[in-house]
Amino acid sequence: MILMECSEPCREFCRWIETLPHHRKYVLRKEEYPALPNCFKETLLGEAVPGSVRQLRGPAGSHVHEFPDRWVLHRDIADAEADPLGHLLSDAPEYLVSAIAGLATALLAKQKRDGRNALLAGWSMTAFLLLLGKMGKTIGEDDSEKEAQAPRLKSGF
Repeated sequence: MILMECSEPCREFCRWIETLPHHRKYVLRKEEYPALPNCFKETLLGEAVPGSVRQLRGPAGSHVHEFPDRWVLHRDIADAEADPLGHLLSDAPEYLVSAIAGLATALLAKQKRDGRNALLAGWSMTAFLLLLGKMGKTIGEDDSEKEAQAPRLKSGF
């Protein structure tokens, strides 16, 4: 992958991101990394994490949650902004599956002439499957934050 967004001072940092395994969390302490390079942009795409101030997305599918004292970075398989459907399929399938199942449930309930409860049934199915998907994902993932040994950022990015 060519890192066209990166400026020269942060190129080594961006290359380090490319080496990270997907979905593993890394902590960058703000004492050592007071700011991230300019190629990281604030985004609304992603789950809010309790205690985080904002979210950013950067090169190589990087997704960062900013906390008052640290950055927590992980790498997605597909970039949510460049490939939203690919991101849903590979990084957040529980959202896609629960939405489709909820819609199907609502349509089936409406077809059985229970239009009044169709929306409730659809939303209930969506919420149930989303929670189930989140629980399953949590069991299979290492959710711990690991201290990162990223390349030092030079000023001027």
